[in-house]
Amino acid sequence: MNSKIYTIFAAGFQSGHFLRIGDNDALNMYIGKDDHARYCFEFRGHHTPVKVLGSDVISVSQTKTEKDVCLRFSLEDQDLLEHFCTFCQDLIDSTAESKDENAAYKIICTRYASWKKLFKMSNKKLSEPEIMGLIGELLFLQDQMFPKYGIDKSLESWTGPEKTHKDFSLDKTWYEVKAVNSGKETVTISSIEQLDGEVAGHLAVYKLEKMSPSFNGLKLVGLVTSVLNKISTPVQKEVFMSKLDLFNFDFSPEYDNYVYALTDYALYGVHDDFPRLKRDEVPLPISKVQYDIILSEIESYKQS
Repeated sequence: MNSKIYTIFAAGFQSGHFLRIGDNDALNMYIGKDDHARYCFEFRGHHTPVKVLGSDVISVSQTKTEKDVCLRFSLEDQDLLEHFCTFCQDLIDSTAESKDENAAYKIICTRYASWKKLFKMSNKKLSEPEIMGLIGELLFLQDQMFPKYGIDKSLESWTGPEKTHKDFSLDKTWYEVKAVNSGKETVTISSIEQLDGEVAGHLAVYKLEKMSPSFNGLKLVGLVTSVLNKISTPVQKEVFMSKLDLFNFDFSPEYDNYVYALTDYALYGVHDDFPRLKRDEVPLPISKVQYDIILSEIESYKQS
């Protein structure tokens, strides 16, 4: 869903034209186009500037006039406009309660530092299995964890990016999330520890069908934006973006070529008699095991 800022930008701006944005009367924020026809966000005020470095995606400039100091973020890649608009909205939201220009300036610089991680153009792109895996974890975070546990607890429990054995672990349970190609009858468990544990847990399986790039389906970058829009506080957004950075995620337009339709979702209870391998049942000289579970054979463990 396009944001209000995106709609304003899409209506058209002449180079050099800026429009005041936001409801905080104590701060002066603007969006527009600079003299190079780049989409921009500006913060103007009486604050003490510090050095802020730009990137290949967002350039940063600071100029001082007789009236104020202007901090400007300019988008270098117009293909990322929708995500730049989400970034702009985050700056507005993060300073909504601030009445002090110096404090607001520091908040904006801090928020930019967090977003800069995701606006980098990494040389190492996610593979398709990694894209599908991250889509599965994001869907589970957004649709299952947030409603049940709340945003703070859900983000804290999300350890998949940290390469732990379980994707989510909290209280006295855990969740392992898998995304498989639609039509596949098995799910691969890549280590013994993924379904092993002293307490009962859950296996969540998403089935995704790959579609054409023109299909209106699930896209990784769009899903990241969707989750961001559900997160309210700057601290929560910082946690979320830091975890995405551990995946080596960035807002690359290339990921929009991978589009999926969600064809099925199932949650299975993993307890004592669930068909799985356990560490204490595997001979000690064996250090690593990968195995497949036939989904049709675990129907009786399905919880939803």
